[in-house]
Amino acid sequence: MLHFIRERAQGWVAWVIVGLISIPFALWGVNSYLTGPSDVVVATVNGESIKQAEYQRAFQQYRDQMRNTLEDEFDPELFDSIAIKQSVLDSLIDKKLLLIVAGTLGQHVSNSVLNRTIQSTTAFQSEGVFDQDRYTSMLARVGLNPESYEADLRADLVRNELVASIQTSTLAAHYSSDNLLRLEKQRREVAYGVVPALSLVDQVIINDEDVQTYYDQNAANYYAPERVSVNYIELSVDGLSKTITVSDADLQSFYVDNQDQFVGPEQRSASHILIEGDESDAVATLAEVKSKLDQGGDFSALAIEYSQDAGSAQDGGDLGYFQREVMDLAFEEAVFSLQNEGDLSGVIKTEYGYHLIKLTGIKSGEGKSFTDSKSEVEALYRRQQAEAEFYEKAELLADLSYENPDSLDVVAEELSLEIKTSMEFQREGNISGIATEKKVVLAAFSEDVLVNKLNSSVIELSQSHLLVLHENKHILASQLAYDSVSPAITEQLRFEQAAEKAVEKGDELLSQMKSGTDGTALFEPSNWYAEKVVGRSSTDVSNQILQKAFSIAKPSNDAELLGFTAANGNYIVLKVSKIEEGEPSDATSAERDGLKSHLDRIYGESELLAFINSVKEEADIEIFQQYL
Repeated sequence: MLHFIRERAQGWVAWVIVGLISIPFALWGVNSYLTGPSDVVVATVNGESIKQAEYQRAFQQYRDQMRNTLEDEFDPELFDSIAIKQSVLDSLIDKKLLLIVAGTLGQHVSNSVLNRTIQSTTAFQSEGVFDQDRYTSMLARVGLNPESYEADLRADLVRNELVASIQTSTLAAHYSSDNLLRLEKQRREVAYGVVPALSLVDQVIINDEDVQTYYDQNAANYYAPERVSVNYIELSVDGLSKTITVSDADLQSFYVDNQDQFVGPEQRSASHILIEGDESDAVATLAEVKSKLDQGGDFSALAIEYSQDAGSAQDGGDLGYFQREVMDLAFEEAVFSLQNEGDLSGVIKTEYGYHLIKLTGIKSGEGKSFTDSKSEVEALYRRQQAEAEFYEKAELLADLSYENPDSLDVVAEELSLEIKTSMEFQREGNISGIATEKKVVLAAFSEDVLVNKLNSSVIELSQSHLLVLHENKHILASQLAYDSVSPAITEQLRFEQAAEKAVEKGDELLSQMKSGTDGTALFEPSNWYAEKVVGRSSTDVSNQILQKAFSIAKPSNDAELLGFTAANGNYIVLKVSKIEEGEPSDATSAERDGLKSHLDRIYGESELLAFINSVKEEADIEIFQQYL
C-alpha cells in the first residue's frame, strides 16, 4: 500500500489523500493518534477500573525485569503471547482486590510513615541524606511524578500490611519441620556400575545409505534460516546531547536564566498528635491536649500519651523534615503557614483524622553556586539543546527518508548522522543490537524494506529515540548441502547406536545381578563403584545417580536394583542396599531455623493464595480482552 501511494499519489490524487487524512487530525489532534485514549479500561474489579496506562506500565516493568533476569536467554516474542499479557493483568487484579479488602478493613498508611519510607529510600539520598532534587529527577527518568509515585507507594504499603497479616497467620508446627529434617538428613548406601557408550562406538558401522536416509527424513533440520542485515540511521536525544558544543559563557547564561532549578526547596520539620474517630470526640480530646500544653505540658510526652499515629507516637509525634507535595494537602498547608518554630496549629482535619501540629524546624531553600552545580548545569543545558535539535531533526528524518526512499544517503548527509549496519538476524530477532526490538525486526522483514527495497517508516523506540532502516543484505533460507552435514550425521548415528548397545549390555548385567551375581564380577574394575553411604547433597556421585537412588521408596528386600541411561549416553546399573533415617537432632540451629522460616513462608504464601482466590470468587471482575 505504501509503495502504491509513493508511486501513484501525485497531482489531484495526492491532494485528495492529504485532505482525507487531515480531517481526523484537525478534529481530534495528532496527539490522540500517537498516544491513544488515556482512559481506556482493561478491567474492572468491583466497579473500580484498571486503566490501560497502568496495565502497560506493569507489563513493561515485568518485561524489563525478565530481560535483566534472563539476559542472553531473553526472548522478546514470549511477550507477544496472550498468556503473558493475561498473567500481568491477573497480578493487577489481585493487587486491586487486596487494596479493596484493606480499605474495607480500615487499614491505611499515615503520611508520616509514607514520608519516612520515601526519605529512607537509598536511591533518593545523597551522602546518606534525602535529596529532593534527586527524588524528582529519578522519578522523571521513569516517567513518574511525585504525586503518582506516592499514591502507588501508599497503595503498596497498605497491601503489604494486609499481606503480612495473612501470611503470618499460619505457622509451621515443629513436627512438620522434624519430618522434613528426617527426609533431608536421610542417607542411603549405593553401589553402581557403568556401561560406557563410547566404548561400544567401534562396534558400530554406519553406511552411506543410512546417512543419506537420515538426511532425507530430517531435511527440515538442516536448513540455514533466512537472515537479514540492515543499514540504519539512529536519532536520539542522548546521542545528540554528546555532540552539543558547550562554552562556559553558554553555561553561565543558562545558569542565570534557570537559577531556580538549582535551589533546593524549603523544608520544615513538625510533630503532631493524631486523634481518629468521631469529630466531636477528637476535637474535645485535642482541646484537652491544648489545655495541658498551655499549662506547660511537653508536646512529645503528650504525643506519646494521646496520639493514635502508630508510626510517630513513640517518637513524640516527630515527623522529621519534609518539603511541599509530600504530606496531605491540608496538613501541609497548616505546617507551612506557621511562622515560627514552636508555633501550634489549630485542629486540622485530614482523611486520617484530626491533628494538632507543632512546627519544630525550618530549613530555607539553599541555592548552589555555578561552580558547585556546573556538571548539573551542563547536563541540563546539553539535554535542552539536544531536545530542541531532536524535534527539528525528527520531522526532517521522516520527510527525507520518505522523499528519498531508495537509500539513507541523503538523510545521513542532510542531518549529519552516521549510517550504521546491523549484524545479521533472523525473524525471531537477536539477543543483542537493534534486533532485540520487535518493532525493528518487523520493519526489517516488511514488504517495503525486504521486497520493494525502500526505507522503512520512522520506528519510534521511545519518545526520544528513532530509527529508519534500509536493507543491507537479505539471505534466503537454504537447504544445507548433504556433503556439509554428512560427517556430523554419521557421528550422531554411531553414538545413538552405541548407546542402544549399552542399554542391551546393561540390561543383561542388571538381570545377572538380580539373579545374585555380584557387580564386582560383572563390571571392569574401572567401571564398578563399590558401596558407599551418600546423602541428598553428596558431591562424590552424580546428581542423576542421587536422584535415582532417592527416588526409590524403600528397598523391598536386601537391596533394590534398577538401570537407566544417563544424559551422556552411558547405561547405569544402580544398587541401593539400605536406608539410614535422618535425625532431626543432627540439624544445626541455623538449618532448623532456615527450614522453619521456609515452611512458614510456604504456608503463608499458600494461605495468601487461598485468601485471594476466595475473595476473587465473590468479586465482580470484568476483563476487556481487546485492550490487552
